[in-house]
Amino acid sequence: MLAIPKLAIQGLAGTAFLLGATLAATPALATGTVVNHLRLPQGTTMATCLQRAAVAIASSGLSPLNTTQSAAWGQREGGRIYTIYCIPANDVAIFVGAGNTSGEVSSDVTAMMNAFRSGGTGGGAGGGGGTGGGGSRK
Repeated sequence: MLAIPKLAIQGLAGTAFLLGATLAATPALATGTVVNHLRLPQGTTMATCLQRAAVAIASSGLSPLNTTQSAAWGQREGGRIYTIYCIPANDVAIFVGAGNTSGEVSSDVTAMMNAFRSGGTGGGAGGGGGTGGGGSRK
């Protein structure tokens, strides 16, 4: 018979318990994302794009978060987060929503895009510029 020291058995049992407890406490990692874009009118500045993005997030009923150098952020209860990335050098704004499922965030991304199209002024963006948009869901 193989002799296993009592301390080794206790260590293995403790490790197994911790591993089991960790796995049981880990939530399912289901995530759904929606990504879409709008073309910006040529000459749109970063400042104008960010202003329109911040207005679009707030007017879509999302809770605004900090704006960074290139994006405006928002959130909704339930762990849903949204951003509008401004890339005026490429004449594009990218809209992203992430939550538990893509269906959960799709309508918010559409609302942000509609608000962005009709918001902001000056800086070459005009009132309601932006065309086209292809999207993807995961």
